[in-house]
Amino acid sequence: MSSITQVSSYAKYLGLVRNLTNGQNKVDTLSEQLTTGKKSTDLNAYGAETQKLLALRAELVQREAYVQNINTASPRVKATDTVLNSLEKLATDWQSSNLMPFQPGPATVTSAFNSNPDALKLTVNGDKSTFTQNARYTVTSTPSKDGVNGSFDVTVTDGLGGKTTRTINLKTVPPSDGGGYNFKIDGGPGGGAVLNLSFDQLTAASSSTFNVSWPQANDMRDRVEGALRDIQQLLNEQFGDRYLFAGSRYGTEPVGDLLAQPQSTRVTLNGSMVNTDDYFEVSIDGKPFGYQVQPGDPKTVTFVASTLNSLIQSANPKLPIIASAANGIISLISEDQSRTFDVQARVQNSMSIDNSMTAPTTTQAATLPAPAGTGLKQIDSFALTGDGVDIGDTYEINVTVGDPDDPFNRKYYSEHPDEPEDLPPYQQYTVRYTVTEKDYNNGVTDVSKVADMLRAEFTKTSPVPPVTIDPAGNGSTIQLTSNSTMDPNHPSRVQQFSTSVRAVNGQIDNTISVATLPSQADALTDLPYVDPPDLPFYDSEYMSNRKNSKAWDKAAVTIDDGQTLTYGVTSDDRAFQKLVAAFRMAHVAASNPGKYEEYITKSRELMAQAKDEVRSVHSKVASDLATLEEKKTAHTTASATVVERIAGIEGIDETEVAARLRTSMNALEAAYTVAGQRQKLSLLNYIS
Repeated sequence: MSSITQVSSYAKYLGLVRNLTNGQNKVDTLSEQLTTGKKSTDLNAYGAETQKLLALRAELVQREAYVQNINTASPRVKATDTVLNSLEKLATDWQSSNLMPFQPGPATVTSAFNSNPDALKLTVNGDKSTFTQNARYTVTSTPSKDGVNGSFDVTVTDGLGGKTTRTINLKTVPPSDGGGYNFKIDGGPGGGAVLNLSFDQLTAASSSTFNVSWPQANDMRDRVEGALRDIQQLLNEQFGDRYLFAGSRYGTEPVGDLLAQPQSTRVTLNGSMVNTDDYFEVSIDGKPFGYQVQPGDPKTVTFVASTLNSLIQSANPKLPIIASAANGIISLISEDQSRTFDVQARVQNSMSIDNSMTAPTTTQAATLPAPAGTGLKQIDSFALTGDGVDIGDTYEINVTVGDPDDPFNRKYYSEHPDEPEDLPPYQQYTVRYTVTEKDYNNGVTDVSKVADMLRAEFTKTSPVPPVTIDPAGNGSTIQLTSNSTMDPNHPSRVQQFSTSVRAVNGQIDNTISVATLPSQADALTDLPYVDPPDLPFYDSEYMSNRKNSKAWDKAAVTIDDGQTLTYGVTSDDRAFQKLVAAFRMAHVAASNPGKYEEYITKSRELMAQAKDEVRSVHSKVASDLATLEEKKTAHTTASATVVERIAGIEGIDETEVAARLRTSMNALEAAYTVAGQRQKLSLLNYIS
């Protein structure tokens, strides 16, 4: 019996242990369900619904991935949308007449500074002229190479590479240009400008200068440059770790200087003639290139400019500059548009000689003829003084017969009623000679030779004056003799004629001007649109890599099964190219007021096209943004449904599980109580 009893006790013990274990397991399971909200974390527990659960879980993960993709792309698209709003507004605003007026406004012309008014004095007729923006005009006169003595080659330069020359002689018939002489500039951005000049004096070599500016056009040009800086900044917008408009070059700022072009500088030798020993120097980035005119050299600015250009081209090491010279103008253009250079220039003119003429004196007075008198004729004498002469010096003799205050002798006749009214009317005879380059080279280098030339010119006077000049000459001294003695019918008129003389020293003080042409000073006749993989000129990699397909890449994002959205805009987009071209054309207009209307009309046309194209690009971006939001909403809604379906499989009734957990815990607690009461029992107790 004891063995049976022992077996029974052992069985009860094992049953108690099993009941405690099962109770604890049941409590643990119910606790886990209540904590996780799921029936089980073990897929085997779902039986036939396992495959459905796996499919639902996979769908949820996929939709969450799509939402994450959209959340990454949407902020970039929104930022792009904001930038395009600004660009579109910019193009719209600039079509107003306030920002881009139809006319350049009035020009401001400074009064001409005449360095030697006795030689050259001019005025500018602004109403009859068309000017160039911010030009500094220099007008120089030199004795004509081909015209008669007294003619001058008048050269006008604008300091920007433009130049023109016209031969003028004020003794000839006045110009048919309409109240002045027209000078049409040729070359440079000011080509086509017309200056209407009136000359109050043109008797010797000299120069005059005046400046022209257009305040309203200057203001517009400043605004255009500001707008282009804004566009550059907008197209270089950075979002997070990438540039929005850089294509797939995420870390590369895409846009460089929107006004970029190779630096173009003009060095203009003003005038047409130089003197021996004149020194000209051009310095580029501090390196000087100089030349001094030698006695046997051609005395032209064209020769000097060509010589300086040769020195620049032969520089060692070679300068990264393209240099050329024509018509006395040196053009310097950088080979690399990203490189700028500094240019300075100066002229050291050779010493000039100041010449003069002594005041005429009557060395012999006229007397009555025999038998009442000795019958002497009036003789006036004067002399040319100076150690030498310069090309462009002018000498003048004025012989006056009669009284300028009584040109028809009426006052004289009223005071002398008994004398016959047979006196000649007032008349002045002017003889003028200018030392020309040709005469100078042929030996007219001192005042004695000039006196000889004056004697020769005097014999050409028409009408012939009532005096004669000593034809044989007496060195630098000149004598004028009346053709008749004192008139016995007019005994009170002792003086037969009066003489005045003057020397106008020519001042061929050469000047040299340096001007860097404004950006995009030349007209955009062929708009430089480019297509992939080419880069537009303003791309930051244009100089190092003219082609780069990465600059045209657009971002792509997968937003649904089998649906990929390509989004974003690149800085090379044709809409932006056209927008930049429109503003650059406005800059051309502001820099060339003489052609303002032509350029501003083209700019307005381009601006309207650019606005439409930017708006089209903007519409695509807005559509992409709407698509992303729509897809995100769809995925969010679908994910909620999937979560609900998963919950239907995995989910529990929390109230039921909580009740079952309380019951199981109560049962487990009761089992432990029973076990506690038998805590003194052991296996040995049952066996013994």
